[in-house]
Amino acid sequence: MEFIIENHIRKFGETRGRGQYADATVRNYVSSIRSLHKLVNGPNALFDDLDWARDHAKVLQTLETKPNHQTRRNLVNGLIVSLQTLGFANDIIKPYEDLRDAYNAQYVKEGHLTPKQRTIMEAVKKKDILDFLSRESLDPTLTQDLTRFSCFVILSLHTAYPFRNELGTMRFVRRVIYNKMTEEQKKVNNWVVLDSGFSKMTFALTKYKTDKVYGIKEIEVMEKFTKFILKVCQVRDLKLPDVHNQPLFVTKDGYEFNKNRVSKHLSEYTTQGVGHPISTTILAKMFGTTCQDPLNPTLDELARMKEEADIRGHSLQTKFAIYGNLSD
Repeated sequence: MEFIIENHIRKFGETRGRGQYADATVRNYVSSIRSLHKLVNGPNALFDDLDWARDHAKVLQTLETKPNHQTRRNLVNGLIVSLQTLGFANDIIKPYEDLRDAYNAQYVKEGHLTPKQRTIMEAVKKKDILDFLSRESLDPTLTQDLTRFSCFVILSLHTAYPFRNELGTMRFVRRVIYNKMTEEQKKVNNWVVLDSGFSKMTFALTKYKTDKVYGIKEIEVMEKFTKFILKVCQVRDLKLPDVHNQPLFVTKDGYEFNKNRVSKHLSEYTTQGVGHPISTTILAKMFGTTCQDPLNPTLDELARMKEEADIRGHSLQTKFAIYGNLSD
């Protein structure tokens, strides 16, 4: 059934006004409907149709067992898309759309924070992160553990760039090689483009959540961060002639970072450093530009928020609504 739903979602995406769904979005929808099926019908129930979704009361009762309203919203979204693409009648779908809207309203009311995010952001402030990074930078043993040093650089970068977990999928490439790549070749990875040796670099984002909407984006690396990245290469004994297609970050055991390893190791690193696991989403909320007066933003605030929205790959409206007005 999951295979059928996935195919229908992709087929539906071909005719969708906003364009085809990203692969990650399709996987999330399929994962959500699988999870909801198990919650409603039991972990061992055969998943061969969606007729169980006709029982709105049972599904609602099941959803209310999940304390996190964002989880409930994600489960409902997966159900709505699945029902739509399989051609269920509107009277089956509409109650779930109303329910999703209610969950969205609750999310907005609570400041676009999950309960866990709110708890962490009440306990940890920007200054705590910056103080921790300052202490780490003065520790002579920092570079002796490559996992720790990689996390230090990742955390440092996230104080300036509101990435998701794209840093875990970046590889080095020299500009002369990058410029000769086809668009298809560029989209195999995200890249650290070496414009002028290790002295000038650019992040090239080609694989991210909304890449089908916003395309390839190039972001200049600030000078202080090029020095961090150079140090990463020196610790790993990576020379310029040999750096092409090498991963930006590896662990002390030699494993390449990926999106999951960024989440795992960054969570462990910040738990040790500030007492709580800090995600890239929390960092984007914490270090994003805020407006002194949200109803009357200055031109400088708007410019900085637009830049951050471009990096994260969403609209300025989303930036305002979800990331733009959180206190320190």
